[in-house]
Amino acid sequence: MNCLKHAGYCIVVVWSGCFAGCSGPVAAPTAFTTYQAKDQSFAIDRPETWEVAGGGRSGYYSARFTSGSASVKVTADTVGSLLGDIARSQTNAFGGETEAPEELKPVHVIHEMGKETMAEEWSDYTETSLETVQTGFGEGRLAEFTGKSSFGGKFSGLRLTALGVDRRITVVCCCRESDSENLRPAFDQMIASLKRGD
Repeated sequence: MNCLKHAGYCIVVVWSGCFAGCSGPVAAPTAFTTYQAKDQSFAIDRPETWEVAGGGRSGYYSARFTSGSASVKVTADTVGSLLGDIARSQTNAFGGETEAPEELKPVHVIHEMGKETMAEEWSDYTETSLETVQTGFGEGRLAEFTGKSSFGGKFSGLRLTALGVDRRITVVCCCRESDSENLRPAFDQMIASLKRGD
């Protein structure tokens, strides 16, 4: 684990992405369309009426979908994948027959590093659950979270981490706490639709 701990300082990931703004409640999306990353690193269903921004550079691509104070950001980067490779090499020490403990699985290790980053960017950041989910990239980790934005507004959301062949995929869905119940089905649908790009 020493190598991984030392490598952890290199991660520069996401942002909190939510804004306390003066907008009213965000309506639950009723129609979705597929967004394809231009570098083909991922595809995801997104609400048809939400604003879209996306782009990147070699080894990094992100897309953001927003409506009022609600936001979903998807990031694909090679740095996280390289750290996952380091974690994989460390779990190989358990041999082919013995499964590595949960806390040493590469996707779990990388997900926990992302938690540290989120906690640095949000005040009162807390993850209230963690589950293993299947994604179009294989096994992932999904956490529910709450926190406060820099403007003091309370937010909640979901944070997903998955490891592709050459990319770490991170999805951060967030909204004001008051919109959470209304938007959760849309967030769940987006996460369930995440897959490799065409």
